[in-house]
Amino acid sequence: MAGRMAQRLREAAVPVDPALWAALVALADRVRLRIILMLREREQCVCLITEQLGLSQGTISHHMSVLKRAGLVHDRRDPDDTRWTYYLLDESSVTHLQESLRSLLDTSRMDRNPAPCLVRRGK
Repeated sequence: MAGRMAQRLREAAVPVDPALWAALVALADRVRLRIILMLREREQCVCLITEQLGLSQGTISHHMSVLKRAGLVHDRRDPDDTRWTYYLLDESSVTHLQESLRSLLDTSRMDRNPAPCLVRRGK
């Protein structure tokens, strides 16, 4: 679905920041939003994320890969036991996403007059 939407946006020549697009696609999933909420609090071990969400480690790994590709999270291995991975939010990416959304949704220059209806004008 994300690919079709991206294609439609390209065809419509709508300028969308690729980083914003990647983040929005990554966040368009309830599991990933729950993970973000957990990471908003602190760095989390994959074992805790798995337990809290009641999902398999493979499922969590898939979702973490999507979030990592979007640049929203970083991971690190436990130096004492490399079987364990810890995840944290990328603060600079989150800040960039917030700024991009603020810009995208800025209504300060919006014309408050309704656009003319093309049907009523006979087109």
